[in-house]
Amino acid sequence: MKVYVISDTHDRLDTLEKFLKIVGAFLEPGYLIHLGDIVSPFTLRYIVSNLPENLKLKVVLGNNDADKVLISKIAEDVEDQPTEVEFCGMKALLLHGFKSPELTEKIVDSIACSNYYSVVMYGHTHKYRLNKKCSSYVLNPGALSGYLAQEATYGVVDCESLTASIVDLETNRVVLSSPIK
Repeated sequence: MKVYVISDTHDRLDTLEKFLKIVGAFLEPGYLIHLGDIVSPFTLRYIVSNLPENLKLKVVLGNNDADKVLISKIAEDVEDQPTEVEFCGMKALLLHGFKSPELTEKIVDSIACSNYYSVVMYGHTHKYRLNKKCSSYVLNPGALSGYLAQEATYGVVDCESLTASIVDLETNRVVLSSPIK
């Protein structure tokens, strides 16, 4: 099973189309986690309409998501931040972010050092990150939109090999990879 992690799509249907074609090529069951800033309901409707059948969708709302009531009616699993999930036998905390990127990083690092979660996933900063902090792994997939970022990126957690990666959408190059055991 693979868990695909995206954030900060900001209504960029062209990058979403490319991403969904890439993940649609894999037939194994898995999850797509969106860590917020979808922005408009039509963008979530696009994701739901084009989501490969083998993937289940989980959405955490972000600070720029408009009409949260309508967004929550488009997909089954839409929640405010933070939310807990389990995958790959690990307990994970999913969130978007808080106010500034600097405050978000402080809060994420504090949560990672709490020993409650194996993985803390977040977005908001538009900067990808994958590292171990205290006893937890921290994953920020960056911005799939590419806005305010050097490149459009997404994350992949492979439950079989227990590795996580950050992938450049345009080149399909792995820019960071780490075991998450």
